[in-house]
Amino acid sequence: MEKKYYPIIAVGGGPAGISLAVECIEMGISKDDILVLEKGEAIIKAVQQFYPDKKMTLANYKNLPTEISGHIPKFPDLTKAETIVYFQEILDRYQIQYRLNSEVFKVIPRADGLVSVWVNQQELTADFVAIGIGILGRPKKPDYKLPLKLRDQILFDLTAVPVTSGKILVVGGGDTSSEYCQILVEENCQVSLCYRGLDFHRMMDVNREAVEKLSQAKRLRVLTRTDIENIEDSNGKPKVFFKGELSPEEFDRVVFSIGGTTPVNFLKTAGIEFDDKAWPKLGPEGQTNVSGVYLTGDLAVSKTGGSIITAYNSCYRTAKKISEQIAARQSSRTL
Repeated sequence: MEKKYYPIIAVGGGPAGISLAVECIEMGISKDDILVLEKGEAIIKAVQQFYPDKKMTLANYKNLPTEISGHIPKFPDLTKAETIVYFQEILDRYQIQYRLNSEVFKVIPRADGLVSVWVNQQELTADFVAIGIGILGRPKKPDYKLPLKLRDQILFDLTAVPVTSGKILVVGGGDTSSEYCQILVEENCQVSLCYRGLDFHRMMDVNREAVEKLSQAKRLRVLTRTDIENIEDSNGKPKVFFKGELSPEEFDRVVFSIGGTTPVNFLKTAGIEFDDKAWPKLGPEGQTNVSGVYLTGDLAVSKTGGSIITAYNSCYRTAKKISEQIAARQSSRTL
């Protein structure tokens, strides 16, 4: 019979959830008292779903800090396959309780001081819940409606459907859009990059330089200050209607890379307060206004997200705070 109570539950089985479990174990908390919940059918599902095989997982992602605060060694630059092996080895080494196919629908504080975690129509309870579901769990979609019949031609990542040829439009102005373009050009696709801004200020230098070089070599068509008004089905192909003077154009596929959405409603349902910038109010260790509920990973950094190392560091701070609270409770019981 599965347990229904754990002192600590990590919601989200990515780098944040895994590293939170590691840090708690390193601080003396039993592995049997910690549960990590992953909504996907495989470990670190977000990496498996959104990272193409040729995309690297970088330690110095977005030029964010690379110093490690906790017990996990510095994360190296790895391929997608190596990243999956890396995290599986951590799970095995620490014998972390890690449940797949366990999407959490709501987190709600209880009157008895525990926190309810509803997963797959089952209520689990915990003293402490660390939410580290990231900001890419649900990709952003455009405001206009997309033709349902074109679900295989309009994509939000490069893993769902293999793309090895054809005329492709990539939409976005961040690092992932640049990486998609680089991968598609290598596959000898005819690639256009559509971005409503003027310059790619959100890209890392290496990705911005890659776009510039491909554009100069005429291997990539870059459409800046360009926005899409609508997409229609044209005999099984996406026909893109641009705002402004650019003529409508057919593509074999359109790939959106316009970021992810912060799970605002999910967090508000838990009673978490937001600031005037529509971002959760957090303490220095990721604590929210809801007793026992913490935010880690991307949610502890900013709307633009963080890196694996910033996730590690946020979880170290959270785990330290939680372990201190557990120790204080145990001490008070012995007095």
